[in-house]
Amino acid sequence: MTTPIPQNFVQTIAKQRGVTDAELETVFMALDGQSTATIATKLGISDIAVRKRLGEVYKKFQIGGNGPGKLSELRHQLLFSYHTDQGTSDFNRGKGSLLKMAIGHRQEDWGQAPDVSVFYGRTEELTTLKQWILSDNCRLVALLGLAGSGKTTLSVQLAKQVQNEFDFVIWRSLRSTPAPSDFLGSLIQLFSNQQKPDVPIDLNSQITRLVEYLRKHRCLVILDDLEAVLRPEELAGHYREGYEGYRDLIVRLCEVNHNSCVVVVSSEEPTELALLEGEKVRSLKPAISSEIAREIFQEKGLWPQDQELEILLSRYGGNLLALKIVATTINEFFEGNVLKLLEATALFIEEHISNLLAQQFDRMSSSEQDIAYWIAIAQSPISLATLREQMLVNSSLSDLLKNLDSLGRRSLIDKITEGGETVFMLQPLIVQYVTDRLVEQIRAEVLETVKTQGIERMRLLKTHKLSINVAKRKWDKGEPSISILAVVKNRLQVLFVKTTGSEEPLNILKKVASYLEDKSILEVGYARENLAQIISEIQR
Repeated sequence: MTTPIPQNFVQTIAKQRGVTDAELETVFMALDGQSTATIATKLGISDIAVRKRLGEVYKKFQIGGNGPGKLSELRHQLLFSYHTDQGTSDFNRGKGSLLKMAIGHRQEDWGQAPDVSVFYGRTEELTTLKQWILSDNCRLVALLGLAGSGKTTLSVQLAKQVQNEFDFVIWRSLRSTPAPSDFLGSLIQLFSNQQKPDVPIDLNSQITRLVEYLRKHRCLVILDDLEAVLRPEELAGHYREGYEGYRDLIVRLCEVNHNSCVVVVSSEEPTELALLEGEKVRSLKPAISSEIAREIFQEKGLWPQDQELEILLSRYGGNLLALKIVATTINEFFEGNVLKLLEATALFIEEHISNLLAQQFDRMSSSEQDIAYWIAIAQSPISLATLREQMLVNSSLSDLLKNLDSLGRRSLIDKITEGGETVFMLQPLIVQYVTDRLVEQIRAEVLETVKTQGIERMRLLKTHKLSINVAKRKWDKGEPSISILAVVKNRLQVLFVKTTGSEEPLNILKKVASYLEDKSILEVGYARENLAQIISEIQR
């Protein structure tokens, strides 16, 4: 090679830029002064193939222009980087070449990362993630899933296990919703070794500056709670007003070549990720295995049988927090007997879990909530055709698919194939929460109907049919299903009879129902049918 640069140094830089072995072999020969024709002959390929390989290398080093000047620029960059690495460079450091390839010691900033001294299983997920980050050199990895599924803890454990491979390790939560410019400015400050850098004013330049650092150093950046900067009460994955800069940041980090990896942790998938996912951008939804569940229960001194563990997993799905709370509850109220809890209740939702699910539910658009109610009423997987048939609002197929896709981005809905047909279902824990919420709203609407003796304030009673045939729920392992109407009856019967001590509220309901008898479904929706069936249930 005509340049005084060790080949192993060139190889290190080239690999960090994503240069392949074939491209590296070609560039070595070019830097040694060999012509395109000579290289082609030695490698047994065409001149065009040689030029294509070199062209890819120039792209990865961001060298533009035409002609032999590109090879000279590449040699200049490599020589400059080598001198900088040796600490003897007299070059102007403002020309944007690579900084020193290795810093004297790793710099870490864990922010408010939680303690992971207690960590359950996740062997398979950790192996996969380390493969993506260390071997496949992914630029961005997303950990997605419901709140309580252990994403944050997994991200910290992952960072602890791979930290020695990076110059910088930074963990940040976006829960406090920092403005994009403020967030980028703080990262630039960290990468500048606490010096006062000249932080650009405009967002695009800030992202460019950050990418430069991610190229110059091998960095691991974890961004937790990304959903905090996404817009609530609309379809999933869209950014809050004024926070679109985070989308620009993620897109750039995914598309531009750099030496680092950014791990995004979110209960909601940004819309751009699905389009960007590929060789260098991947996502994973952590699942709870029987191994993890068993470890959780054993830590509490519980030793569930295999069948009991299977039922618990089928009921609580991938919610690690729910399993921890259930284990504590079994110890405190069921003498450490797992079977007693299973026999006492089909599904147990503690207040903390309920609050987490409420936060997730409240982020949904009203159309998504309506679909969730329909699936909860059916208590079984529901097809696209059935949804379209039952829903009174004439939404287009496109809109319905967008809503189902949005529920998927929130990890709230599962799409499965049953009998050759695609059907949609909610996780059991979500079904229980949505059912409780639906019943409470129906109860409130019925009481309001009694109070006003009218239907003006009805909503769900009009839009949702409560008498869909109930199919046996697969996750209940033989336990009988209870219809929405039966639960509504139980809630109302206490209020109508035991509280009031009279039949007057029921008579008012009958009066309102009789008023609806000659009304069409276009006028009152499902209100007539629902009231008639509620009255019938109460009178049984």
